[in-house]
Amino acid sequence: MSATQQAIGRLDAVHPHRADLGLCIAPLRPTGGCMDREPSSVLLRADFHVLLICSGGAGDHLVDLTTHHHHPGSLLWIRPGQVHERPPTMEGTAVCFTDAFLANESGLAAGPTSWDLASDDLRDVRAHLDVLDAEYQRHVFGPTSRRHVRGETMLRHLLVALLLRVDQAPPLVDGQSLLPHPVARAFVDLVERSFSSVHTVEEYAAVLGYSSKTLARASAEATGLTPKQIIDARLVLEARRLLAYTDVPVSTVGRRIGFDDAANFCRFFTRATGMAPGAFRAAHRS
Repeated sequence: MSATQQAIGRLDAVHPHRADLGLCIAPLRPTGGCMDREPSSVLLRADFHVLLICSGGAGDHLVDLTTHHHHPGSLLWIRPGQVHERPPTMEGTAVCFTDAFLANESGLAAGPTSWDLASDDLRDVRAHLDVLDAEYQRHVFGPTSRRHVRGETMLRHLLVALLLRVDQAPPLVDGQSLLPHPVARAFVDLVERSFSSVHTVEEYAAVLGYSSKTLARASAEATGLTPKQIIDARLVLEARRLLAYTDVPVSTVGRRIGFDDAANFCRFFTRATGMAPGAFRAAHRS
């Protein structure tokens, strides 16, 4: 049954203890806390960011038709508006925050979705998280005093520091860790920001200031994929999301990801997935 047929539970950014605070940090557990306040729907859509950091256990988690595997060291970033299942039973921490809470650091809100943290990356991210969580607990649950006047500012800076450290770790691309490579990382980030309007390797190379050959070499070294495969995979993912979770016409789906001609979009989608857009939508709803 599709998301358009199932009820999608809406999660609003309402802090359980501080209605004025756009940040919430809580342990992941099957009962109690935020889990008890979520709608009973199988599928959920939040209007805030959700960072899930796993420290124990394992399980699969469907987010916008993509399955992510949680295990110790995994980190998943669910963006506002993404349709997702409830997290599997596991140990870890959820860091939830609004775009407004990030304020002038909104550029951090776009980018990769998942990471397999290890070694120094895992140690450093956990250290940043521990400091953020300690200050959060003091700010939300500690006694009120003058030292808390700028507590929210401190929380914002600590959250930004955490996100910046996460951003330094190699993300997963198509299920594989993106090896440290500045050119490939810049390309993947640019695709995430520009896929709906930029479709060719040459255009991306020009924006980044590299030749197409340099981009191809960096992409192969870091991901084992060609730049065209990375671009097409992002286009297909967005098309599948729109076909599965909305009722907009196929032609509109194509336009939203940069195809002015519906026939061209249908050919692209069919070649990439083996199914016509209409058939994919029908299969998802059967």
